[in-house]
Amino acid sequence: MRTEQSGSVLGDKLESRVTSPTVLLIEDQEWTARSIETILRHAEFAVFKTYTGRQGLEVARKVDPDLVLVDRHLPDMSGGDVIKELKQLRSIGATTPIAIITGGPVTQAEKLDLLRVGAWEIFVSPFDPEELSLRVNTWANAKQEAARLEEESLVDSLTGAYNFDGLSRRVREIVAESRRYERPMACIVLGEPLPGENGDRNKPSENDVDRRVVDTLREVCRVSDAVGRVRDREFLVVAPSTDDSGAAVLVKRILEALDASVAEIPIRAGVFSLKRSPKEPLDITDLLGPATAALRRAQQGDDRVSFQSFQAN
Repeated sequence: MRTEQSGSVLGDKLESRVTSPTVLLIEDQEWTARSIETILRHAEFAVFKTYTGRQGLEVARKVDPDLVLVDRHLPDMSGGDVIKELKQLRSIGATTPIAIITGGPVTQAEKLDLLRVGAWEIFVSPFDPEELSLRVNTWANAKQEAARLEEESLVDSLTGAYNFDGLSRRVREIVAESRRYERPMACIVLGEPLPGENGDRNKPSENDVDRRVVDTLREVCRVSDAVGRVRDREFLVVAPSTDDSGAAVLVKRILEALDASVAEIPIRAGVFSLKRSPKEPLDITDLLGPATAALRRAQQGDDRVSFQSFQAN
């Protein structure tokens, strides 16, 4: 991600536009933070500064940094613990470089421990400005190239399921088959409860839940079904040759399996079924719209599943 904004970020909303590489700096020592910020700004990086581990994690959830620099000793957390939690966030994942910064000596054993939890490098103060900016620039370019390749892919890098583009292509194939043989089809959208419901629940990390949901869908659904992740905590299953009753059976089986694998989140479902495809070709948005509307009704009501059917002329 690239952004025009830089400086300290503690608010709830962060607006960004693609202009310059972004660095999230988690450092409680003001002199060190200013020194690093000066070096990075001189190299035309935008810097989001935070001063505790919890503040850094909160900002990391709202932006997609190209690089994270974490102090080894923070007031509320160790640098290693911050890295462990960062690696679980959807906005970080495996492709975002994370480096430790420290003002004191690091033993070989401590260095290995930090590398094991995911640190790419350990920088010891005082820093060489040119070396720091060159390393950061190399890592940021690698992160952005990985993001570009992911956007061009048909597969979600986190879960291995279809992403939106992959789903779009697979849905075109399913719709074409449905029209050719006049077969039914169903679209199931799955999502977590709306914000506020179960608000006191301690949810696990974004990555952990999304992976478990997709793993469960793969076990329950047929090989011919298209399974994908539309966005964070929202998933899509398009089932060919599946009528209203078949869709009801499938969604019941899916929710029962999810209750076992993701028991802490009562997943809701919206189902849109077609007895046969209309004469006009459909695309993924034609299926997602009604299915998502059904999901929203389920999220707002007492029933976990909401159905909507379409009968073509």
